[in-house]
Amino acid sequence: MKKENKYIEEEVEVGLNPEDFEREVKVKIRKDAFRAKLLHCSCGAKMKKTFIDLDIPNTDLTIHLEAFRCNKCKKEYLNGEQAKKLDRAVAIGNALSENGLSYERAGNFDGYNIFVRFPAQVLTVQGKVKAEIRPISTTDFFVHFKKAK
Repeated sequence: MKKENKYIEEEVEVGLNPEDFEREVKVKIRKDAFRAKLLHCSCGAKMKKTFIDLDIPNTDLTIHLEAFRCNKCKKEYLNGEQAKKLDRAVAIGNALSENGLSYERAGNFDGYNIFVRFPAQVLTVQGKVKAEIRPISTTDFFVHFKKAK
């Protein structure tokens, strides 16, 4: 079976036979496998690590990210960890936006605490959960639900 690589002009012989696909193979993936240290652009050039500032749409927020930039075609890419940071920043921007998704719920006060119920249909965590609450101001909070240990 021959394998082609678009970055190498020659064909390389790959030693796989149909029988090799009939057995189970265990693969270990390192924890840092998706934290790229070096990338190659789709044009084939080696990319350089740099830092970029991106404005989060519909907010006054800017996020500082580590990126890879191609000196040849000027494309920029993020590794998986940095892409997660960008996704989270965009989600926070959407939450802060007047046009973002919101739920209005009644709060109950017992003299010491305010209780608010969240509909289970909007949570991805089911069963016993813990709520992590991060204050933004005296009236605004981010709430993160995670499975209780």
